[in-house]
Parts: sequence; C-alpha cells; structure tokens
Amino acid sequence: MSPIEAAHRWDRRALEQRSDWKIDAAPALEGDLGTLQSWALTQSDPYSTLRDARLRLPGFDALATRTRLALGSEGPGIVWLRGFPTAPEGARLAYLALGWRLGETLDNYGLLYDVRDHGGSYIDKPIPVSQTRYTTSFHTDSARRETLPVFVGLLCLQDAVGGDNQLVSAPLVHERMREQVPELLERLYRDYVRDIVTPGTDPTHAALLANRFPVFAKRDEGRALTLRYMRFWIEKGAERSGIPLEGRDIEAMDWLDAAFADETVHVSLHLGPGDILFLDNRVIAHNRTPYEDRPGKRRHLVRLWLTGGD
Repeated sequence: MSPIEAAHRWDRRALEQRSDWKIDAAPALEGDLGTLQSWALTQSDPYSTLRDARLRLPGFDALATRTRLALGSEGPGIVWLRGFPTAPEGARLAYLALGWRLGETLDNYGLLYDVRDHGGSYIDKPIPVSQTRYTTSFHTDSARRETLPVFVGLLCLQDAVGGDNQLVSAPLVHERMREQVPELLERLYRDYVRDIVTPGTDPTHAALLANRFPVFAKRDEGRALTLRYMRFWIEKGAERSGIPLEGRDIEAMDWLDAAFADETVHVSLHLGPGDILFLDNRVIAHNRTPYEDRPGKRRHLVRLWLTGGD
C-alpha cells in the first residue's frame, strides 16, 4: 500500500509547536457583532434568514479565511477559536455566520444541534453519543453512509468538570499502521456494517445491510485519506446484521484504538464558554472524556455539521 501525503499528519508535540490553529477571534469580530445583532433585531427568525442576508461582515470574512487555512491541506485540520460571545443567542448567531462561510450546513439533526446530557447511555439504546456524558471513544461523526460532514464545529456555551476534547491525526496513525502492521491496515479498507443512528435512513434490516463502508478510504487520486470510524456502531452493526467481525478485524481495531489513545499522539483541550472548535471530520478523530455538570450549570455545546473542504 502506497503512503499518503503528509497533510494533517502530526503528533501531540508537533501540534503544540504550531500556532496557526489557535485563533483569538475577538479582534476580528469586534466591529461586526454590533452589525449582526442590530440586524437580528429586525428579523422574526434570524437563523432562517441569515444565510441569504447580504450583511457586510468583513471581520467574519477574514476569520473564515484564517479558519479555512488551518483546516486546509497546509494546516493541521483543526482550529480552536476563542473570544466569541458567551450569551447564548448572540453566540449561536455569530457561530452560524462563521459556519456558513466555511460550508453548507447538514441538517440531519437540525441546523444547530444542542449537545447535552439526556441521562441515557448509547450502550443501552441506539442514541447519539452526543446525548450522554460518557466517554465516546475516538471516532468521526455520522454512522450513515450517505452523510459525511466534512467540517464539524463545536461551540461551548457552558463547560463541565471533565468533558475534554481529545484530537488525533488519522493520517499519522494510518502511516504507522502501514509501516508496522500493513496486514491489519488492509482489513480496515474492507466494508463494515454500521448500526443506523444518524437520522435520514429508516432502521430496516435491508437499510442496515446497505449501511456499510470502510474505516479507511483514499480520495484525491490516492493522495488524501478519509477515516470513518466509531467502533461501537461497527460492533452493533455486526451484531444486528448477523455478519460477525472476524478475529483479524478485532485485532486491527484494537491496534487502531491503542494508537489513537497514545498520549504522545493525541492532544487534549478543554473548551470554555465562548470557545469554538472546528475540525476536518475526514482526517481528525476525536474523543470526549466523561464529565460531570457543575452545580446548577449543565454542560452545553452546540454542534454544526458542514459540507465543504478542499
């Protein structure tokens, strides 16, 4: 198997030495937030009309350019923005104004999706891991074959004790597998049935069998990589479809999970109110550590799924 290009390939130390993925957004937004908020007051539903509103927001335009550079082939594939509003309505509107400058929204879960603990467990019933407070394991978003968010955004309105975001470069781990265990890497290019969780597909047995795709795939004439992975939904897909995983599949996923969990490979960060994280969902696997809500304050993030990319 031939190597992939070096775009988005980094370990924790290499990422920590870069500064292009950490952006203070406040200076860029200072002149535009008032314009945005004044316009919103004239609208009955500013969220539905913002996309087509011809607002001049040069600060947002400049911020989107910097964000896209960090997400693009010369950047690390992640961006940590700080300095957005902390008041929920103003923050959500500013977040959406920036998101639409990066790509079109995917609305499988609605335009803006609130990430909060609903008191359940995805282990007990097929609910999105975003609705729980448990660790998610390293994964990419969307278990539906037809739905692939290119960029995933997370806006923090309220943080918690724990709930740290862990991010890892899939191209780095892919190349380590290619060099060290190529026979296991080959397994991950096979199609795997995924349990149906992402809205958009009726949960029939036929639809389940059709909802299969590989963990790793090549794109851009083999130069770039796409990772689509959450082990739990693969295991549940195998169980529900009656197509069990083979021993070498389990061995390959064990190797992949261990590589993602290596503390010299992934980076951890804690989002506070007014912080936004954007990542390229094709090349960055992410995990959330378990959390406990602060007294009287529930952890509250807002997610965006976007098309786009290079």
